[in-house]
Parts: sequence; structure tokens; C-alpha cells
Amino acid sequence: MTPKTTLRILWLGTSIMEHRQAYSPRLTDQTNLARVGETVRIEEHRSNGYVRSVHLALQLAHPQVAFVCHNQGQGGATSRDLSRAARNLSTGARFDLAVFGCGINDVWRAYQGRDAEAVAIDEYAEHYTAILTILVARARHVVCVSETPIRPDADPQTVAAMNEDLACYNQVAAQCAATAGVPFIDVWTPFTETAYALARHQGTAAPKLWSDGVHLSDLGVALLTQQVEAHLRENRVVERLLPEPRQTRADK
Repeated sequence: MTPKTTLRILWLGTSIMEHRQAYSPRLTDQTNLARVGETVRIEEHRSNGYVRSVHLALQLAHPQVAFVCHNQGQGGATSRDLSRAARNLSTGARFDLAVFGCGINDVWRAYQGRDAEAVAIDEYAEHYTAILTILVARARHVVCVSETPIRPDADPQTVAAMNEDLACYNQVAAQCAATAGVPFIDVWTPFTETAYALARHQGTAAPKLWSDGVHLSDLGVALLTQQVEAHLRENRVVERLLPEPRQTRADK
């Protein structure tokens, strides 16, 4: 039997990537679901969201491959925090694929009045470049993902200003990625266009891409999954990471 190929994927980013959720088997085991109104004990927090969805999509597309997912997303992390995390990766750790993105908290902290934690755009560029330098040395292939906007269809003045700044940070991230020779998945346009299209739905139950205006709803997770998975599929990223098939005597 041919040994199964294992591909290790590192995910480094913010809470959009970490996507922590409370877990109890009573919430997922359909043979033992909790009754409505019943108290359930939360046993742990798990990372879910688009990272898990992409992982499942890759596993279905390549059942002969064992994918090992290392989700190092950090809720609340700025580029300053993630630069430190990248430097602290386990000595000798190597990955087949690394997926990286950050910036939303660098911008958001300034609007929250947390100036000491906010990261100016020049410093952001320095951290982004430093992180890519580390990831390129640690992974066979690196992909960057832009930050998602903050619910633009809500359109209060503060949100519009935050998105204007965040769009600038995304542009800097794209430039840093291009300089490092790393592909950059820009999800800003599909999120913005879809948000405005959904906003035309009538009624309070209109579907939304965000659960709270910043973090993603199930629909937002589906859209981000679609964008990332499409990039990996169309560019045959996994196929390029797989070992060349050995020739048999009959092939020679």
C-alpha cells in the first residue's frame, strides 16, 4: 500500500482566522441533543470558521492526502503581536503551506481609544514584511489573505472611516506580499459587493455576512471559504506540494 502523504498547513492571523466557538457534544450529537431550555455544560472552545471549512474542502478534494491544520489565529492580535508569534514558532517547525493575514485590529484599536495597542501603517508594513520573511523560510508555499471589511452596508460615519483606513492597510499588505513574491487573495471586493446585495433584502431577517459587524456569520464564513478554496484550487497549490509519483519499471 502506498503511504499516505501528509501536508502541514499553518494559519497565522486574527480572530477572523481563529474563530473560537464554545463546544459541547450535546450541541452537535444528533442522537443526544439538548432539549430547548436545557442547561448545557461547555466542555471546551474550538477553532472553527473558514479555516476548518477550507480544511474539509481540501480533504474532500484530496482524500489520499492527510492534512494537518495548525490554526495559530489569535483573537485581538495586531501585526505587532503576530510578528512576535512568528518569531516564536517552534524551533525547526516546517510547513508545506502557510496562510497569513492581519490588519483589522491594527486599525480598530485606534478607533477604540486603545492608542498604545494601535499600529500605525508604517509599522504595520514593517511587521508584515518581517512575518513574511519568516514564513517564506519556514513554509514551502505561502499565501496571504486580505482582511475583510467591517460591515460596510451599516455605513455610520465611524465604520466608513475605519473601512477607509483598513482598505489602505490591505493595499500595503498586497504590496508587501508582491515584494516577497507571495500570492495575495483580495477578498475585499466580493465581501463589499455581497454585503450591499444582501442589504437590499427586505425585513429584519435579511442574511448578513457578519455576526456582530466585525466577526463573520456562517454566511461570511462560507464566502471567505469560497474565495480561499478557489484560489488554492485554481492555482493547483496542493498538487504542486505533492511529491512527484515514482516511476515503475513499466513506466521506464
